[in-house]
Amino acid sequence: MATNHLLHSSLLPLQGGINFRDQGGHSGADGRKVKSGLLLRAGSLDRLTADDCQYLSQMPLTHIIDYRDIDEVKLKPDVIWQGVQYDNVPANPLTDDVNANFAKLNDEMLAKFDAVDFMSRLYHKLPFDNRAYRHLTTVMMQPESGALVQHCAVGKDRTGIGSAIVLLTLGANRDTVIEDYMLTETTLAPFRNEMMSHLARQLNEQHGIDSLNYVMSAKEVFIGTALKAIDKRYGNTNNWLEQEFGLTAEKRTQIQNKYLES
Repeated sequence: MATNHLLHSSLLPLQGGINFRDQGGHSGADGRKVKSGLLLRAGSLDRLTADDCQYLSQMPLTHIIDYRDIDEVKLKPDVIWQGVQYDNVPANPLTDDVNANFAKLNDEMLAKFDAVDFMSRLYHKLPFDNRAYRHLTTVMMQPESGALVQHCAVGKDRTGIGSAIVLLTLGANRDTVIEDYMLTETTLAPFRNEMMSHLARQLNEQHGIDSLNYVMSAKEVFIGTALKAIDKRYGNTNNWLEQEFGLTAEKRTQIQNKYLES
């Protein structure tokens, strides 16, 4: 097995995993810990090896929720192992602007790309009227569902909001949500460095490279933008969970009893 899990204890020991980590161990409602091995987050699963699939099948993971756009999936389809249900439910509200299909990027496109504006708009829109996250919460509410992994291309933005939904539903505080989000700056580093080295050879325009560096980073302002937008629209995250996803206090308690240690 690869040793990239040594970057942080939450990373799974996978040879082909991208930012593939377990949300277990975080504190939820009443100080109870999230059970390990049930709620996972990741980047694309296209690099998984046969050994990785064997490892994951024994957890056992029963659901893959892929937030990528259709063209991203076609370019790098997930490696699927036996016994797992795969659902591709795109989460990107700005798919007409840009997505993580870096193969189609060029200097001309990036020269007029405003990375700061894009990330601000992305995190303002991701939490609302998003069919992908409704699917996530539906799976979490199924009493018979097992472990799940939610993922996008690198496990940062679309997965970041999905992971925040998981933690807030389980009663985690905002500091925990932000900490889990910011951990991506560390756990994504090997893949981000590889990707940026490849793109630097493909692109000539420094503005474009700087923009991609910004987009590929995990910044507190990103998740903070989403949380502020939620507060502005709904007053607090519990109202958001209930009105966007039907997660009433009773349903959140049921999910907490499923995913939190006794």
